[in-house]
Amino acid sequence: MRKVVLLLVLPALLLSGNKKSVNPPSEFSADIQMITPFATERPTRDGKLYMSNGRLRVDLGSMVDVYIVEQKKGWRMFPELKQYFDIGEKQVSTYLPQMTDGSPCPASERPSECRMVGKENVGGRSATKWELVNQHGVHVYLWTDDKLEVAVRWHIENVTYDLTGIHEGPVPDNMFELPPGYAKSDMLNPAR
Repeated sequence: MRKVVLLLVLPALLLSGNKKSVNPPSEFSADIQMITPFATERPTRDGKLYMSNGRLRVDLGSMVDVYIVEQKKGWRMFPELKQYFDIGEKQVSTYLPQMTDGSPCPASERPSECRMVGKENVGGRSATKWELVNQHGVHVYLWTDDKLEVAVRWHIENVTYDLTGIHEGPVPDNMFELPPGYAKSDMLNPAR
């Protein structure tokens, strides 16, 4: 159960859509590695993240999230089943945390307990480290890339997410579309 909850919360922690950013994030792709030691079957999950023109795609095993920032909507797809359900901002905030003037604190669950820890180098990129506290009182550490405004690392309890191998360059538009032939299924949606 903890593994399922984490996979559903993960996409909601990392999206850094800075509402007051002058320059939107550039086009890039990157590798994702998520380490969940309590998942004895597969403690490490690898995937890919793509960002282009305010659109996000995260391929993580048998699940693919596509999210359009401006519309605040997207899909969680299951390619093997050719099924999907609708998702919103919360499901992708792991990758693209909501930012205001470069800070995730105003949009955090406990803004008064959020603070900037400092600047660090993460995978050769300049990043800002933040300490947040979620609604359960658990400390969450988040590193946001200073240029791309996306989470390049986060750590909550014993789970770590890293974004590595960032390659800036064009991403094909069809990566952000719902493929033809997919059926909507609310049976897969845990929030239904």
